[in-house]
Amino acid sequence: MKKRNKASFGVNGWYLSPSDNICLAKCIFDEPYREEIKEINKHEIIVKIADCIGPEPSNLCIAEEIFEKLKFEIANFVIHHEYNCTRGVNAGLLLWIDGKVNPAKLKKLNSFIDKYLK
Repeated sequence: MKKRNKASFGVNGWYLSPSDNICLAKCIFDEPYREEIKEINKHEIIVKIADCIGPEPSNLCIAEEIFEKLKFEIANFVIHHEYNCTRGVNAGLLLWIDGKVNPAKLKKLNSFIDKYLK
């Protein structure tokens, strides 16, 4: 993070260069506040899903199930197909999200790496 670079994005007087990595866990908010923000964001998404399903109150439960089942697959889709970045994507993020989408394949990959590459 740098102070004043016109080619970067401004955030409260600080400017981020496209190559900066941001550690979201080390922000100005403590853990309980970050958890509350996470739950608020999750609830907003669930409400949007429920609105698509219909006006029944029970659709909130169905929407939450849909969210929990698809959240990593949607993130994987967005990273692979919607996020167009010439610098690429962090390999750790890709491995993590692929492991969340398909844990069985991650176990096979880890087994292969342990057996043949270590």
